[in-house]
Amino acid sequence: MLMNPRHPPTRESEGVIMHAKILSCALLAGLVASMPLTNPGNAAEPAAPAPAAGAKPMPVDAADADSPNPALDGRIPDDQLPKTEQEWAKRLTREQFQVARKKGTERAFTGKYWNTKTPGTYRCVCCGEPLFKSGEKFDSGCGWPSFTAPIDGRQGKTIAEHEDRSLAGLAGYGIRTEVTCRRCGAHLGHVFDDGPPPTGLRYCINSASIVLEPQK
Repeated sequence: MLMNPRHPPTRESEGVIMHAKILSCALLAGLVASMPLTNPGNAAEPAAPAPAAGAKPMPVDAADADSPNPALDGRIPDDQLPKTEQEWAKRLTREQFQVARKKGTERAFTGKYWNTKTPGTYRCVCCGEPLFKSGEKFDSGCGWPSFTAPIDGRQGKTIAEHEDRSLAGLAGYGIRTEVTCRRCGAHLGHVFDDGPPPTGLRYCINSASIVLEPQK
C-alpha cells in the first residue's frame, strides 16, 4: 500500500504496514530456519531475525559429544588428514560434518561462538589449521561469528574463496563468495563487503566449522 505523504497515516493504514513488516520478518525467519544441515550450498547470510528470548544453542547428541576429533587438540599432521567423506564423518559430529564437509549452515544465533568474547585463536574444526584471531572478531548482529580478516589477511594462504551461485535465484542473495579452509577444503561460510574498517569485510563463519583455542 502506498501512503500519501501529505496526509498522516490512519490507524487502519498503520495496522496494514505493521502486518506487512511482521509477515516479512516471518518469511525471512522461515528461510533461515530451513537452511541448516539440510540444503547443500547454503551459508551464513547478511540478515537474520533476532534471537527469541531464552534462545539456546542446538542440542548436541550424546554420540556427537564423544566424536574422536584430533583437530580439537591442535593442527593435524598432513599424513593424518582423512581422505574420504567416510573418514571425516567418523571424526566430526553430525552437525560439523553437515556444515564443514557438506556446505550446510547452522541456524543464526544458535552456534557456539556467535557471541563469544574469549580471547584466542579460532582453528579449522576439520584439520586444526589456525584461521582467525579473536582480535578480528566483531559483533555484526547477523547471528554468526564475524571477523574482519583471516589470521594472515585476505591475501594470505589460510582461506580460499569460491564463487557461490547456490542462492543466486533468490531475491536479496545473488552471487556470493564462499570461504573455505585452503588446507582441507572445509566449508566455513561467506565473506561480504559490509564489514567495519580497516578491511570493510565481514567473514561470516559457522561455529560448527571452527574451534576456539583460548589464549593462555
